[in-house]
Amino acid sequence: MIPPSLADLVDSLRALPSLPTVVMELLQAMGEEDVAIDRLARGIGNDQALAARTLRVANSPFYGVQGKIDTIAEAITVLGFVNVRSLVTTAGIATAWPASVGTGFEARVFWRHCLGVASCAESLARHARLRPETLFLAGLLHDIGRLVLVATYPEAFAETLRRRVLDDCPPVEAERAVLGFDHAQIGGALCRHWRIPESIADAVERHHRVTQGSIGAAVEMADIVHVADVMAHALDLAGDAEAMVPAPDAAAWQRLGLGEGNLGAVLERAEHQFKGFSNILG
Repeated sequence: MIPPSLADLVDSLRALPSLPTVVMELLQAMGEEDVAIDRLARGIGNDQALAARTLRVANSPFYGVQGKIDTIAEAITVLGFVNVRSLVTTAGIATAWPASVGTGFEARVFWRHCLGVASCAESLARHARLRPETLFLAGLLHDIGRLVLVATYPEAFAETLRRRVLDDCPPVEAERAVLGFDHAQIGGALCRHWRIPESIADAVERHHRVTQGSIGAAVEMADIVHVADVMAHALDLAGDAEAMVPAPDAAAWQRLGLGEGNLGAVLERAEHQFKGFSNILG
C-alpha cells in the first residue's frame, strides 16, 4: 500500500459530509462576543434532528428542570446559550458522519472520548481563565483527523492499527510511522477547511506537539487540549478497555499549574459536564 500524503488528505476534505448550516455558523462564530442569539436559536429550531437531540438533553433528569422544555429558546433560558451551543455543535458534528465508517473503528467509543476531552478541556479552561466554550470545541475536534483518515483512506487507517499492535505504541506514533504525519495535522487542516477560528485549528494541530513551549510561559490552548486528552483517558470516559493512558508533557502540565488543591475540582467538573452532555450522542 502506498500511503496518502498530507496533501492527499487535504484534497479529500471536499468530499466529506457537509455539516448543517446552523452548525457551520456556530463553528465560525466561536469566540465572537457579538453573536445573534435569536437568529441562531431560530436556525437550531428549524433543524428538527438537532432540535430534538438538544431538547432531549435539556429535559433529561440530569438537569432537574421543573416542567417540560419545548423550544430551543426555553432551553437557552434554562441552560444558557453557551451550553446549548455546545450541545448543538456536538450533535451536528457527530451525526454528520456514518455510524460505521470502517473496520476497526468504533464510532461510539470515538465520540465518547472526544466529548470527554471536550469536557476536560472546558474545565481546564475555567481553571486557566481562558474561554471555556472555545476550549470545549477544540477538545471535541482534537481527534477529528482520525475520522477523516478512516473515512477517506480506510486501508491506510487499517495499516496504522496494525502498526500500533506490532509496535505496541500509541496511535499517534503508529500514524507517523505509516504516514509520516498524524491525525492532529489532518484535524488542523479540516478546521481550516471549515473556517473555524485559527486559534482552535492551531490547538487541534498541536495537541500532540506542545513541547516547544517552556515552563513558566503562558498557558496555550494546545496545552489544555493535550492535558485534557490525558485526563479523559485516565478517567476512561470513553469506556475503551484497550486505550492507553498517555503521559502528559511535563512543561504543559507545569504551565497549567495544576496541584492537589485544584486538580480534584477540575476533574469533578469535567465528569459532571460529561454526564450532562453524553445523552446528545444518542
